Amino acid sequence: MIKKYTKKDGTTAYMFVAYLGVDPLTGKQKRAKKQGFKTKREASIAEAKLQAEVQANGFNSHLNITFDEVADLWLEQYKLDVRESSYNVVYHMVKNEYSKKFGKMKVRSITSIYCQKILNEWHSKYATFRKYKTYAKQILAYAVQLGVINVNPFENVRTPRTKDTAQTEELLYYTTDELQQFLQYVEQEDDLMYSVIFRLLAFTGMRKGELMALTWRDIDFKTKQLEINKTIAYGRHNKQIVNPPKTKNSNRTISIDEKTINYLQRWKLHQQRELFSHGHKLNQSNQLVFSNVITNQALSNMTITKRMNGICEKYNFKRIRIHGFRHTHCSLLFEAGLSVKEVQARLGHSDIKTTLDIYTHVTEKQREESAEKFAKYVNF
Repeated sequence: MIKKYTKKDGTTAYMFVAYLGVDPLTGKQKRAKKQGFKTKREASIAEAKLQAEVQANGFNSHLNITFDEVADLWLEQYKLDVRESSYNVVYHMVKNEYSKKFGKMKVRSITSIYCQKILNEWHSKYATFRKYKTYAKQILAYAVQLGVINVNPFENVRTPRTKDTAQTEELLYYTTDELQQFLQYVEQEDDLMYSVIFRLLAFTGMRKGELMALTWRDIDFKTKQLEINKTIAYGRHNKQIVNPPKTKNSNRTISIDEKTINYLQRWKLHQQRELFSHGHKLNQSNQLVFSNVITNQALSNMTITKRMNGICEKYNFKRIRIHGFRHTHCSLLFEAGLSVKEVQARLGHSDIKTTLDIYTHVTEKQREESAEKFAKYVNF
């Protein structure tokens, strides 16, 4: 479009605003504006040349494309390959951490030296720094694939050594004595739901999401078995999503001890009375085992964690993560003499290496007794 305008000195000049189409790299509409032409014909010729050049050679947008723009393109593809909950985790990582470090930088200006500096910062800040490197590297690899850059700057970055976590190992789980003490503290709080929740976590090794998604039809009181076939995860805007279990092996049936069964039966009756008092229908086949009795909706993500933190603070007791009950259960299984394969099946690990890498260290009690067991074995 050719426009006539008056310059500051009062003379007449011409300009054009040309629509050049949609940039295939960014998906954004591209327009060009140029002015200062003496005649309408000059402006028309310049506009035609620009459009012909773009049609023949494409856009040069890759020269100025930013990390954020490439990241948005990469996220669109990543979203097609993973669950919404997994996408949500990476999305927030990209929009928060990556945007701070790389966001408005032109991809072509990102160097290996800069990437090394950022990775070192992540190493000092996050235990999961390797994960931060992984996705940043994938985004820049996508930039290579798009032809924006020729070499991924993260290819030449040296990954720092993983921090020694031996000093915090004891905080990952409870020993037998510690678990017994913690459960006693929970009992003193006189809240049956949480007594059942923490006992079930410790005596089944369920993940928190699996416990939150548990329904009464998943529990067979006659055979004393519990079926794990779903999990609650979180998507965009913290929306709860019911997903299949984490892996194929996570879909499993596990046995429950008699005392835990009794706890569950007591809680079922108590829950029914509570739900009825708040006007909710009872005995629904999809009734959650643990829910907010006022709304009968699934517990929020941090509800159990906050409850545990409150108990530990009140009794000045060692605090572990909720996932630490899964670790605790594994230690108890090994202490009880179960094989690695049996532990793998009960915890639902798809790869036995996971069982060995994360859960094979024995409890403190076993370590203390190892010398005595050896002496009895050799017997001289």
